[in-house]
Amino acid sequence: MSFSQREAVFNATMEVLQKAGIEFVPGKTVVHDVVTKEHRAQILEIVTNMFSTGQVSFSDSAANQKKLSDRSELRKYVSGLVSNWHNKDKSLNAGQSYQAKTPGSRQGSADPELKELRLLRKALIERGADTKSITSVDEAIEARQQQLGQTKKVKTNVNTELLPEELRALLG
Repeated sequence: MSFSQREAVFNATMEVLQKAGIEFVPGKTVVHDVVTKEHRAQILEIVTNMFSTGQVSFSDSAANQKKLSDRSELRKYVSGLVSNWHNKDKSLNAGQSYQAKTPGSRQGSADPELKELRLLRKALIERGADTKSITSVDEAIEARQQQLGQTKKVKTNVNTELLPEELRALLG
């Protein structure tokens, strides 16, 4: 029987928590509140072994075959997989919708021009450059992101009632 990756993470998490005597109610308990580093290490080991023994669905690509042949690469993959499902699986996070802490932070990470523009911006800030210079680099970064088709508008909700009166007008 082959499990989906989500099922593998869920089952491993339940197994580890049960063995530890921790009461976990799917859809009601937040996994991050009860899983320790030691529990996480056990979960990673179980899921990694499930991949190694073919119990988990995994497409037959060259990249995936490389992961399966190198345990350290597989472990890295499984670590991200477990984090992803612990954040996004509503049965493991008490039904909460996951929101990335820094949405879009990896945009353009493979584009060499965008990388260099970001490094230039950082260097200018470190050297105490004037605002005009930094703003021109910001504009170039934004233009490149648009060129790459990666700009996503993320709506940030601000509770204006918590802001000082003079700052509320800034949001319109």
